[in-house]
Amino acid sequence: MMLTNAITFNPKITEIFVNGLPENTSPLKVHCQSKDDDLGVRTLKVDEKFDFSFHQNFWGTTHFYCAFAWGLKNNLFDVFYSQKSPCRFPFFKEDIYCTWLAKDVGIYFARTNNPNPSPSDFRFVYPWL
Repeated sequence: MMLTNAITFNPKITEIFVNGLPENTSPLKVHCQSKDDDLGVRTLKVDEKFDFSFHQNFWGTTHFYCAFAWGLKNNLFDVFYSQKSPCRFPFFKEDIYCTWLAKDVGIYFARTNNPNPSPSDFRFVYPWL
């Protein structure tokens, strides 16, 4: 018997960042890090993506946060932190994809089991500051 969707004790989480900002504007800058890892600043042109994947640690304390900047607008928030982020998951589930889409009004979020969410999967989560 073959399973089409693998079930795992500790699923892989993939964080995806997409620049959905208007054409002819400043690029989106994304800087993600954790206590142990600094992923550096990524500069994304319109429609460009950046992603990284990880597994939550045994203690459930994995914590990634990202700073977003678009011209003079910015925001900083947790993209994964145990049970406190929209990207949280229960154990014994399939791998998940958490997509963060930057638009002119702020950041939208979709949590799916595939890397290509549909527009209806997104919900508004954070305004620009």
